[in-house]
Amino acid sequence: MIGRNEPCPCGSGRKYKKCCEKEQSASFEKVLESELMALQIDIMRYAYDKYASELEEAASKHVHKFELDQDKKEAYQEIVHLWYMFTVVRESGQTIVQEFVKGNESKFSRPQVKEWAENWQTAQPSIYKVSNVRGGQYTMEDCFTNEKVKVKFIDREEGLSKNELVVGMFVPFQDAQVVFMSTFERGTLEAIRIEEKLQALLENESLSKDQVRSMFPMLAGNVIEFELSEEDVQELPVQNEAQEKVLELFMEAAEKRGYPARFQEFAHMLWSVYCMKESPAIRNEPNYAAALIYFLDVHFMQEQVETQKSLSEEFGISPGSVSSTYRKLDEVLQPVIQTFQQDIEAALN
Repeated sequence: MIGRNEPCPCGSGRKYKKCCEKEQSASFEKVLESELMALQIDIMRYAYDKYASELEEAASKHVHKFELDQDKKEAYQEIVHLWYMFTVVRESGQTIVQEFVKGNESKFSRPQVKEWAENWQTAQPSIYKVSNVRGGQYTMEDCFTNEKVKVKFIDREEGLSKNELVVGMFVPFQDAQVVFMSTFERGTLEAIRIEEKLQALLENESLSKDQVRSMFPMLAGNVIEFELSEEDVQELPVQNEAQEKVLELFMEAAEKRGYPARFQEFAHMLWSVYCMKESPAIRNEPNYAAALIYFLDVHFMQEQVETQKSLSEEFGISPGSVSSTYRKLDEVLQPVIQTFQQDIEAALN
């Protein structure tokens, strides 16, 4: 065995730990990930080969209760199938997944794969909120039990933002948890209203894991069914006094510029979405108010009239502060303005 501080056998002249050890570790990680996905596929194949009609019957008992388009209907059915496979004890006294593990305990390719399968038997789906993002790892908080788990996504191109909702199930893998098969996700703006809907539905009561397990098809259906209406984007809440102060400063500047009332409402919505996504620690409210004016001018005015210099003079801050804060807003709000582009342009006319 090569010592980590010995010369690398590839001849590079560097220590092994600084050279090929990393590549071998990365390669081994890819092998584990491949085995992880193979195990998930094997479980799904077993369930659908033996119990397809049973799974479809379970989904059909719930899907008609919600108004879902075809894509949402398929997503909901898949989620309910997972719920049934992992949590519903059949006449045999086992869930489908427990039956799979017991029937294959001598057939797993390696002891570690067997350990994964055994640990997954107690998994159950829920609705999670992204409470923190650090590098490629997410902290997910169960919306009902408030339990938190560390989750990493494998081969995912687009990241999640803080406060988004995820409907799905996570299973142990290495030092974190990973998604089992697939998830259904709702953006920050939708999440705000969905959480309000769920709180009203549950009368602000928390749920135990057993209650989440039994109520999951209803809970998931409400999250997946939700459609954002125009009323939902009006007067979204801000979180604290500093965010409220930014909004006040912005509204004063917007009135002075003669922004239409509907356009001011959309600006309010954009600021609320930014606050929900980022939970910014605001030390200088004029920075954000000026940057919001500049953001709107850059993206929506036919002729740009604002400059960072003029805004810095108006708000008593430096041009650099306007520029840096504008970049923060722009990074987060670009996807949002694409969603509401037509509505915002109509509000300016």
